[in-house]
Amino acid sequence: MANKVKIIIIIGCGKMGSELALKLCKDHNVIVIDKDEKSFERLTKNNFVGFTKILDTNDMAALMDLDLEKADMVYIVTPDDNLNFMLAYGIKKLNKDINVAARVNDPAKKTIFTKANIDFFCPIEDSVKNLVKQIEEK
Repeated sequence: MANKVKIIIIIGCGKMGSELALKLCKDHNVIVIDKDEKSFERLTKNNFVGFTKILDTNDMAALMDLDLEKADMVYIVTPDDNLNFMLAYGIKKLNKDINVAARVNDPAKKTIFTKANIDFFCPIEDSVKNLVKQIEEK
């Protein structure tokens, strides 16, 4: 049984956001948001099939105009942990039922996200776990 096409919003179009968008746009409707138009170059060079929107990610009022409630998932992947927390917390306050996952770069900040009941992922910690697992399996 095929997966249902989902609407996915990605906030932040750096290396992680663009790679995520390129993978997900094959099977889903993807909208990528960033404040810098140049950040979308990675997408256009790799045949991105989705939508981009230039938006100041520090402006919650502007984010409210995105109809976030229509999204099946919102990934917040900017390189700024504080911004990621603010966006995830603000979006969850607007709609507690929305699915949000935020990037946490500094493993020491995970407790803040946990206390606020925000789903997160920590690429640094995940990478270290994978590297340790590789060496233990050999």
